[in-house]
Amino acid sequence: MSLFEELKRRNVFRVGIAYAVTAWLILQVADIVLDNTPAPDWVMHVIMLLLAIGLPVAVLFAWAFEMTPEGIKKEKDVDRSKSITGETRRKLDVAIIGVLTVALAWFAWDKFGGTHAPEAAVDPATRQAGSAQPAEGDPAADPAMDELPEKSIAVLPFVNMSNDPEQEFFSDGISEELLNVLAKFPGVRVAARTSSFQFKGRNQDIGEIARLLKVRHVLEGSVRKAGTQLRITAQLIRADTGYHLWSETYDRELDDVFAIQDEISAAIGEALRVELALGTDHEADLPRVAESANTAAYEAFLRGRHLVNQRGRSNIAQAVEDLKRAVRLDPEFAPAHAWMAIAWTMMLDSPGTYGDLSLAEVTERATPHIEKALELNPNLAEAHGAKALLAMNSNGFQQAMDATARALELNPVYIDAMNWRQIAASNFGDYETALAIMARMVEADPLSVIGRLNYSPALATRDLEAGREMARGLIEQHAWAGYTALGITEFQTGEDLSGSLGWFMRAYGEDPHDELSNRYLIRILSLVEEFDEARRISDGNLHIVDINEGRLESALHSLQRAHNADPENYAPMTELADALHLAGQFEQSQRYYDQLRDFSPQRLVFDALDASTRSTIRMAYNELQLGHPAAAEEAIAGHRKDLAKREELQQVYFTDHLAEAMARAIEGDDEGAFESIRTAIDLGARELAFFREPSVASLAGHPQFAALRAEVQSLVDAEHAEVLRLICSENPIPDIWQPLRATCAGASAGP
Repeated sequence: MSLFEELKRRNVFRVGIAYAVTAWLILQVADIVLDNTPAPDWVMHVIMLLLAIGLPVAVLFAWAFEMTPEGIKKEKDVDRSKSITGETRRKLDVAIIGVLTVALAWFAWDKFGGTHAPEAAVDPATRQAGSAQPAEGDPAADPAMDELPEKSIAVLPFVNMSNDPEQEFFSDGISEELLNVLAKFPGVRVAARTSSFQFKGRNQDIGEIARLLKVRHVLEGSVRKAGTQLRITAQLIRADTGYHLWSETYDRELDDVFAIQDEISAAIGEALRVELALGTDHEADLPRVAESANTAAYEAFLRGRHLVNQRGRSNIAQAVEDLKRAVRLDPEFAPAHAWMAIAWTMMLDSPGTYGDLSLAEVTERATPHIEKALELNPNLAEAHGAKALLAMNSNGFQQAMDATARALELNPVYIDAMNWRQIAASNFGDYETALAIMARMVEADPLSVIGRLNYSPALATRDLEAGREMARGLIEQHAWAGYTALGITEFQTGEDLSGSLGWFMRAYGEDPHDELSNRYLIRILSLVEEFDEARRISDGNLHIVDINEGRLESALHSLQRAHNADPENYAPMTELADALHLAGQFEQSQRYYDQLRDFSPQRLVFDALDASTRSTIRMAYNELQLGHPAAAEEAIAGHRKDLAKREELQQVYFTDHLAEAMARAIEGDDEGAFESIRTAIDLGARELAFFREPSVASLAGHPQFAALRAEVQSLVDAEHAEVLRLICSENPIPDIWQPLRATCAGASAGP
C-alpha cells in the first residue's frame, strides 16, 4: 500500500482538516472574548501558539494510534481484520461537516450580517460610545436628526485596545488620517477633529454625539497593536437608526498601515456613495492617504502630531523631539516636515505660543521643513498651514492669507488654518471676514476649543448672554479655555472687574504658565492698584505692573532687554515703543513705530495688550511733536477708518473710546475728548494710567478732566474692595495661590 493510501486509511487527512477548522473557530471565539475583557495581548498569542503546536501533534497521533472498541491502541498492535478505521472515518466526516457548517455560518455573519445589523450585533469592545437603539423597523426613531445634513459624517477616535496606554497616539493617529481622507470627498460635511475627539473615552449615545456634531453618520472602531501585528476594526453607523452601513476587521502587519487606511476609506467611500449618492464613480477616484513612511518614522510622527494637538509648553517641546526623530528616520515623509515646522513655530516666545525662542531662531528652524514638505508634496494641507503660521508670526499677513486659502482648499475642516486665517484677516482690518471665519469654525467644529475661545468674546459684544453661554460651554470640555473666555468677555464688556478677575484666577489654577490668561490677571490686579500681588503672577510681564504704577524706568529696562533678545518680534517692539512714548522719549519711540507701521497692512499699530489703536494715536502724537503734522493726521484717519469698521460690526470696546479721546485731544477737541472718556467709563474703563498719557496732557487743566479722573479713582476703589473680598475671603484657587498676608490685613481693616 502506498504512503498516500496508508495516510487515508489511518484518517490522518481527516484529523488534520477537523483540527484546522476547529482551531479556526476557537480563535474566532477567543478573539471576541479577549477583546471584551482586560486580558493582555500575549494571551491571544499563547492560544495561537498552542493551537499551531497542536496540529502536528494531532496528525502524529492519528498516524501512530487508532481508536478501537477497547480504547486507544498503537496502530502496530491493532489486528487489521478488526480495524474500525472505516467507522472512525464516517464519524470524522460527520464532525468535519458539522464544524464546517458552524464555521461557514460564522463567516457569513461576520462578513455580511453586520452590514445592516442593529447595534446590538456589534463587537462591544469597539464601542466607545453607546449607539442608538431604535425600535425594530423604525428608521426615523429620532425626529431631531431630520434637521441634520444627509451628507455628513464624524470620525470618532478609535479605541486603543492595546495593553500599552502609550499607544493612544497610534489609535488617535489612525482616526485622524481617516478623517483627513474623508474630508476630501466633495459635498460631504465632515466634523472636525477637535470636536470628534472630545468624545474620546466617553460612553455616550451615538445619536446624541451625532446631534452635537451635526452629522448623520458616525465612524467608530478600535486598534489593537502588538509588536508588528495590527488589528483595526471599523464600522460606519447611521446615527438616526443605529444600523450599520458597513463594518470590517483588518489583520495586517504594521508595515501595511497606509494600505489599511486606504482600504477603510475606500470601503467607507463606497458605503457613503451608495447611501448618499456621492459623485465619485470609480475606486481610482476615491481620496487616499497621501503619504507613507517607514514604521518607526510613522509612529514617531503620530506621537509628535498628537502632542502638538494637545498644545502646552511641555507637550510642544516633546513634540519637537518626536518629530525630529520622524524626520531623521524618514527624510522623505512630508507630513513629518510640515508638523516639525508647526511645532518649531509654536516654540516662539510671544503671547499665544509656547516656547522661549526668538523669531529669528524660529524662522531659521522652521523654514527648511516648510520648504521640504512643499517640495515633497505641494498638496499637503499642513505644509501650507505651517507656511501660514510662520508668516503670520513674522507679520507676513498677505502670505498667511494666501497659504491658509490653499490649506483650506485642500482640507476644508482644517480648523487651525481657519484660526490663523481669521487672525490674518483681522490684521488687514477685514473684521467682517474674521468674524465670518470664527462663525464658520464653530459651525464646522461645534466643540472646537480655540474656535469658541476666540468667538465667544466677539459674540458677547452683540449678544452678551450668547457669548457667555458659549464660554460656559467650554468649562466642562476645557476648563482653562472656558475660564479664560469668560474672563475676557466680562473684562471687555466692563460688567464686573472682580468677576473677570475670578475667572482668570480659575484659569491660573488650571495653567499657571499660560501667557494669555496671566497677562489679563496681571492687568486687572494692576488696575485696582494691587501691584505687589500682580508681580507675583509672572516674571515675564512685570512691565505691565510698572507702567500702571508709573515706574517707567523699570518698565523700559525690562522691555529693552526683551526687545534686544528678539529684535524682529513685533510684540515686545510694540510694548517698548509704547513705554518710550509714555516716558516722553518721542523720537526713540517713533523709530520703533516706523518699523511697526511698515509691518502693518493698514499702516496702523495696535496695542499689544488689548489690540486697540491706542498705539497708533501715540504714534500720531509722536509725529506731531517731531514736526510731522501730515503723518499725524494720516495716523488718526487710519484709526478712525478702523474704528468705523468695527462699530458697524459692534466690535468696539472701552479701549477704543479711550483711543478716540486721545485723538480728539491731539486735535484740540476738548469737549469731544471728554465725551469719549465718558463713554469709555460707562463701558467699563478703570484705567488711572490713562490720565498720564502724553496725548491728553493738554486736558489736565480742565475741571472736567479732574472730575473724570476722580470718578475713575472712586470706581477703582470700589472694585478694589470687591477684589480684596474675592482673593482674601472667597479665593477660588486656595490650593494653588494665596494672597500676601499684608494684602488681606488691609482688607480686614476695610478699604
